[in-house]
Amino acid sequence: MSTDRLNPRDSLGFLSWKVSRLLTNCLAARFAAEGIKITVEQWRALLPLYKFDGLSQGQLCVVLSQEKTGVSRLLAALERSGLLRRQTGDGDRRVKHIFITDAGRTLVDRTIPLALESSRVCCAHIPDEDLDQCKRVLWRVLEPWLGEDCLTLEAGRP
Repeated sequence: MSTDRLNPRDSLGFLSWKVSRLLTNCLAARFAAEGIKITVEQWRALLPLYKFDGLSQGQLCVVLSQEKTGVSRLLAALERSGLLRRQTGDGDRRVKHIFITDAGRTLVDRTIPLALESSRVCCAHIPDEDLDQCKRVLWRVLEPWLGEDCLTLEAGRP
């Protein structure tokens, strides 16, 4: 099959990946400028724990849409940094629950304004109505493919 018909400008996957990379790189630069020594990927793993302390690693994998091995590596780095701790479940020793530490909460509190400002700067040239429409369309793409667990957590319910 010829690749002539593949045009990145018409590919939702390519465009969403490119926008994601732009926003991630802008936020990483903002973190670096502020002397914050955490990757954006690690920071994103802390956010659900900030809201829902004690999630299992499996639940976090669902929320982050990532494989267990990748999430385990992220959590190990965050644990070494003192930003979270893992605890074996009482009923099932195979289950590990994740708890954000005070240092982790402080870091999230410090970085939320940076993330909001970074996003605002990256999208400053786009009218709010267009951004709202873009978000609605992306949610319409996502919703049929997300599990109920993930949607429940996204809506703010454990």
